[in-house]
Parts: sequence; C-alpha cells; structure tokens
Amino acid sequence: MPFGGSPRLTAPFLSIFLLTAARPAGAEDATARTTAPTQAYAIHIASESTARTLREVLDGAAARLKAPECRGILDDFRDGAGHPLRARLEATGESPEGYLDLIVFYDGAGNVRCHRKGILAAAAVGSRAVYICPEEFVTMAHRRPRWTEATLIHEALHTLGLGENPPSSTEITERVIRRCQP
Repeated sequence: MPFGGSPRLTAPFLSIFLLTAARPAGAEDATARTTAPTQAYAIHIASESTARTLREVLDGAAARLKAPECRGILDDFRDGAGHPLRARLEATGESPEGYLDLIVFYDGAGNVRCHRKGILAAAAVGSRAVYICPEEFVTMAHRRPRWTEATLIHEALHTLGLGENPPSSTEITERVIRRCQP
C-alpha cells in the first residue's frame, strides 16, 4: 500500500501495515535478536531508546540474513525492470546483512504518514532512506520481534528496488518470515 494513503499522490512511498491480532509479549522467538553483534548502522533518530530498539531489531535482521535460506529472499523478488534483487545487492558489493549498514534510518515521528496506526516503517522504492514510525515500531519490537525484524528486511528489499501491489505489503513480510525462520 502506498506510504501515506493515496496511490496517485504518494506512489513511490511504501508502508508496512501490521495484522491487528495482538500476541502476548514474548510470544515470538527472539533468538536472532541477540546473536548478531551491533553493526555500524546509519541511524538519525534523536530518541536514544528508539535508536537502541532499532539497533537491536537491525541486529536481529542481520543475524537472520546470514542464513542461506533467508538470503534466498533476494531471488524471490525482482525490481521494476525485472532484475533479481540479488543482482541489485551484488552491485553494492555488500552481503545482505552488510547492506543494512548502507541504509539510512530516519525518525518519521514528525511525518504525517507515521500518524496512521499500524505503520512501522516506510521506504521509497530504490531509495536508501527508511523512515521509522517510532511509537508503532517500538511497541511492535517488544510484542512481535520476529515480525519487526521481517519488516526491516522488507524495507531493505524496497531500497533495492522492490515495488508493491503486487505483491502486497503483507505478502512480502510473510514471505520474509517464512524464509528467515530461526
């Protein structure tokens, strides 16, 4: 779904909408969140607690991306020109987990698009900027860490050129979850 609502006005922007079913805290496996060392992420978020949560989730996403099965997500999707996302990644010279260091994460709190319930993060296709919607992001990072890690991998795919609709935002995230299970 386009970031911010109207597909005519905001077509290049993408967002993540979460399923509304709540799960109890700790209901998901958080193993991957604690296995990767902190990388040199480009985080431009003033709130230290939000930035710390983002780093933890990025560490979990990076740990998941080290697994060959998870890396296969790059072969599952193509950019708008039909190129596999793996080719786009290889052009950067980075590994999938190392590519997360090339993405710049910004605080989207002042952005009206982050005022919509259920939006955790958003990226424009092909841009290395990802906007984090802090309240939703932090809440979900604690409730559903695996989903939140998948959300960041999902956004990384958008930065590599993956469009949306089709596939839907939910389809992308669910595919990431299936591929990147612990």
